[in-house]
Amino acid sequence: MSITFGRFTDAFKPKAKIDKWNECDKLYTDKSYLQSYVSFFEYLKSDNIDNVFYTLENGMLTFQLIQGSKEIRGYADGKKVSAMAVVAGYEKPNVAVFRRLMEMNYTLYYTRFAVKDNKIVIKFDSNILDCSPNKFYYALKELSTRADKQDDILLNEFKSLINVEAKTESYSPDELSVLLKYYSKWISETLQKVSALNREQMSGGISYMYLNLLYKLDYLLVPQGTILNEIERISWTYFNNKDLPIVQKIGNLEDDFKKLLEYDDEKIKKNFYKTKSTFGISPPTTKEGVDEVINSNIANVKWYIDNNYPDIALNILEYILGYSLFSYGLNTSVRKMLGLMIKMINNDFISEINSDSNLLINDVPNKDAIVKEFNEYTALDKTDYPELVIDFEKIKFDTKYNFVKTTLEEFLKLNYKN
Repeated sequence: MSITFGRFTDAFKPKAKIDKWNECDKLYTDKSYLQSYVSFFEYLKSDNIDNVFYTLENGMLTFQLIQGSKEIRGYADGKKVSAMAVVAGYEKPNVAVFRRLMEMNYTLYYTRFAVKDNKIVIKFDSNILDCSPNKFYYALKELSTRADKQDDILLNEFKSLINVEAKTESYSPDELSVLLKYYSKWISETLQKVSALNREQMSGGISYMYLNLLYKLDYLLVPQGTILNEIERISWTYFNNKDLPIVQKIGNLEDDFKKLLEYDDEKIKKNFYKTKSTFGISPPTTKEGVDEVINSNIANVKWYIDNNYPDIALNILEYILGYSLFSYGLNTSVRKMLGLMIKMINNDFISEINSDSNLLINDVPNKDAIVKEFNEYTALDKTDYPELVIDFEKIKFDTKYNFVKTTLEEFLKLNYKN
């Protein structure tokens, strides 16, 4: 099976890409605008996915880039830069839809929603003299990410709209079956476990269980569309309703997961498909951002271990991993190390996707396989961080809980300084 874990990030591009950006900036300053944009698109192009395409012929640069389910098309000549993405289609004009588009236009900095040939589009236009590489980057990012998000939101809210020009790849029936199985399994099991706990006395642990579930669904299953929008909404609501009592927050989380569980299979399937992306959503964050998450939460496991709630203690550790991956754009080695720990905890799911998975042997972390993987990850950053070394002697491999806890403790000591 071919399932990719985690959201796309464009944070911490390699030196070759940074060189392209510097080249692009210099060419623009030298007024070689189209050549500057060629370097610009080389900077955006990923090395391992076909996400950006462009041609420069007879003084006209045309380009396409992929962001999730949307294709962005545009051109630049000697005077103007223009880009557009189709968001949705319609058969008859809808006043409520158009009012929503006008409202959203007030929230945009570089782009605007418009209608063209019975299609809702989002557009960017600029005089080439006013479109520096920096402005071009943020304009295309706003256009791309808004197009990818708003198609799902608008289609879900306004049933008269039509899904058009979607750029996605379907999962195989076997892949879909596994994704749906664990989507329902994880939500059902968590709701059942929480129902057996005293909400007043165990409010902190229950919060960790629900939030861990949220970020596990996001990282391992990578849903799109309505489910992704719900995951983002649930996370934002929990952390931004600061005055709400925690017991009420827990009740809201429970209601949200029950609604997600009530989706029928056909609705769930519509939210699982493969995509490519050009722009990441989460902000670039150094290892210190993850250190802060670890330091803020890891001490909370002690009470649950001491009082015989090992499952909740493991949920807290897994929450640290999932929250970090959900919230931050991390460099490759950090992202891979955190991801491996999530996969090891959920080895039953990983084994159904990849029968050769060897992260666990008899439910015990496989030291040889994990050490090999971790060394490969840190090797990716050895050039930039020559003192990046993991002390495996300090890591315990006897249980999943001990492995993750001691690994996070050693992670805090890793030297990500040049």
